Amino acid sequence: MSSIWPNGKRVAVCLSWDVDGESAQYVRFPDRARNQLSELHQRLYGPQVGIWKVLNLLKEYEVPGTFYIPSYTAKLHPDMVEAILNDEHTVGLHGHLHHSLDQLTREEEQAVLVKSQEIFKELTGSVPRIFRSPSWELNRWSPELLVQHGVVSDSSLMDDEVPYALETPRGPLIEIPIQWLLDDAEHWNHHRANRDKAISDPDAVFRLWSTEFDGYYATGGCFVLTLHPFISGRWAYMAVLERLIKYIRSFPGVWWTTLDEVTGWSVDRLAQNQLPIRQSPAPEPLDF
Repeated sequence: MSSIWPNGKRVAVCLSWDVDGESAQYVRFPDRARNQLSELHQRLYGPQVGIWKVLNLLKEYEVPGTFYIPSYTAKLHPDMVEAILNDEHTVGLHGHLHHSLDQLTREEEQAVLVKSQEIFKELTGSVPRIFRSPSWELNRWSPELLVQHGVVSDSSLMDDEVPYALETPRGPLIEIPIQWLLDDAEHWNHHRANRDKAISDPDAVFRLWSTEFDGYYATGGCFVLTLHPFISGRWAYMAVLERLIKYIRSFPGVWWTTLDEVTGWSVDRLAQNQLPIRQSPAPEPLDF
């Protein structure tokens, strides 16, 4: 198989973190946030403890990371944002209070996007060009809004294993696909509202992730792992991530990269007419 990746690399690997902090609890369970401390403190573990363990691991193995951060969390923890950027990792937009976009009108969604961009501009001096939607949900108008406000790529949809350009009325949006299987929350997120959900065995998760990587390696895909510092910042799960890094490092031709670098590569490929261009499914069933 001929390589599509830079310098003849066989597969792209992006380790990414959604650094939600306390933000999600305020919109998912506002009554509990007002009256109960347990889940707020569990999620605070991410920016307070887990992220520093993650940064140390990436530094040890010289691996780049991508961090999607709600602007509320970035504003509360500017030292964390500064540390991520000082280590030359990538920061991306992830809403403000982690609203699932399907709960917002177009006007509300636009206001949240602009607010998050303004906060990152204030904190870092620049606006991230990459975006991941909270809860991986997009409204039908979301891709157009992102392009309208200067966002170049999204990583929220699940219909491929390599990047492509999604058509919008404002122009193309680079889409870098993800998958629930490759999200630590699906295996290990355990809290008051889902106590009936079993915590997956770490060895089983390693087998799932490494087997999935084998397929991406064989076909030349873009392997995007989505993690959360308040989950995978725990020692048992950090051990799985370290084991996976070592496993992937045993393969030749791996492009360890960020979603921002994949975005730039995709833009160049699109300009050369070498990137697939797709449309979203119709809003109503087609009449055949």
